[in-house]
Amino acid sequence: MVTAMEGIFCCNFSSSINGWLPCLKVWHERCYECLGNGRFPMKTLLDEAGNVWHTQAKREERLMIGVNGAHIVIPFQCELCWMRLLEGRDIQPEDTTYYQCLRRANLDAIAGKAKSTIVKHRNSVKANLLRCKELGKTPSYEPRGPFPSYDCVGMGVAVEMLYKSLSAKGKIEEHVQFDTLRHERSTATKIYESSPKGMLEGYAFAKGTGKIRPTSCNLQSEWFGDFLRGLEYRMGAESRANRAISMKAMVEVLERIKRDADYEEDVDAKNHLHKVGAYLALVTTCSLRGHEGFYADLHGLRKHIDKGKYGVIPENLNQHFSEDVAVNLPHVVISLRGKYKGQNEEDLHIICVANETQSGIEMRWWIEKLLAITDEEGRVSGPAFASKAGSLASSPDYDAVFRDYLKQIQNETNLIQDDIDVDLYYGISRTPRKSAETRAKQAKLDDSLQDAMNRWRTFENAKGGRPRFKQTRDLYADAVAYMSLTWSYSYAL
Repeated sequence: MVTAMEGIFCCNFSSSINGWLPCLKVWHERCYECLGNGRFPMKTLLDEAGNVWHTQAKREERLMIGVNGAHIVIPFQCELCWMRLLEGRDIQPEDTTYYQCLRRANLDAIAGKAKSTIVKHRNSVKANLLRCKELGKTPSYEPRGPFPSYDCVGMGVAVEMLYKSLSAKGKIEEHVQFDTLRHERSTATKIYESSPKGMLEGYAFAKGTGKIRPTSCNLQSEWFGDFLRGLEYRMGAESRANRAISMKAMVEVLERIKRDADYEEDVDAKNHLHKVGAYLALVTTCSLRGHEGFYADLHGLRKHIDKGKYGVIPENLNQHFSEDVAVNLPHVVISLRGKYKGQNEEDLHIICVANETQSGIEMRWWIEKLLAITDEEGRVSGPAFASKAGSLASSPDYDAVFRDYLKQIQNETNLIQDDIDVDLYYGISRTPRKSAETRAKQAKLDDSLQDAMNRWRTFENAKGGRPRFKQTRDLYADAVAYMSLTWSYSYAL
């Protein structure tokens, strides 16, 4: 039996909605439990040896049952009321999975609030109700029900996300990950914004990209935010993003590619290896994402190839050197044409980097080798990394070569740990860039140097206003002016 001011009450407990009789639904917290136990994905916390962590049982209990007083801090409706609201009918025998998803959505929303927060507010309400009773005053709380006769919190989309977690096959685990599920919210939000109703809410309070708009979209409700937090807490955010390798390992990859190309008799195979090597050197030295390396512009590389070829590093080089010093440093000009994150169009960018990094990446050697190959192929413009016919190179092909060399290094050296799955954790998409970032941190480079080469952070910090990245503007003179950033970063790798 649920005593007064305890338990979890449906906010329509004694109210009629759309002509339906009041649901009269109330539960003790341990009675409001997950239906279909074991069906919904739940992350298991393990120690390094693979043993279940000591807090796992307590965590599962928190996720599998409700919390007394939850209806005080979240807009809680029972599964019967939700079925009536969403489908206009009572729950039927064939609605087993639907019913389970409704219950799981409510539990995830409850888990999105800290239990201590729920208990704190529940106790505060109880104490105030007793004081009001003594005083003979009506409590100044908003009525708990009935709720509106439409889905004002996003339960419908929450159910669809949960069903996807049961039915869709994932790439990392048997089930899809939280990051995959949350995209359903983005899609549904865009559909709402492009609808006749959403279109009328398209007016913003400010200009620019960081616009603030009023909206009645139910996916922006606090309940839906709680649901997402609870969903992530339950499922975890498993990710197998590319990891970094040491600069020694990257240099070893390039040296092995160079050696194998020297011994390769087939010209096409030899050229392919050299192109992959040049690509890896470029994305690492310039700290680019994998796809950005394919933006390399052949005409621009050819045009500026002689600049900085015979430069010399002066003794006691100051970190904040002038343009007069920069232009005489040993550098190679990298020309890129493409649309980068945060930009609305394809632009030409020029970055000046060191001819050779301190770890031994021979950037100029690789670019000159690439240009020699393109001369043989009769190509003078277009994408630098391309086939003999000029079509853009295949990212999977380059990725496969990179992984093959990493596996060789893992088997024959101690530069990559034996227990790491190369195919899962390394690839051209992020490994070269993350390797550069890791090396930059080890070298204790100033944050401004790292930000200059990793523009995504600056875009995020701009909070809606697009900054101008002068170090990669389309004039060589401007690129030289910012070599104290770009050259210093690349040389330290």
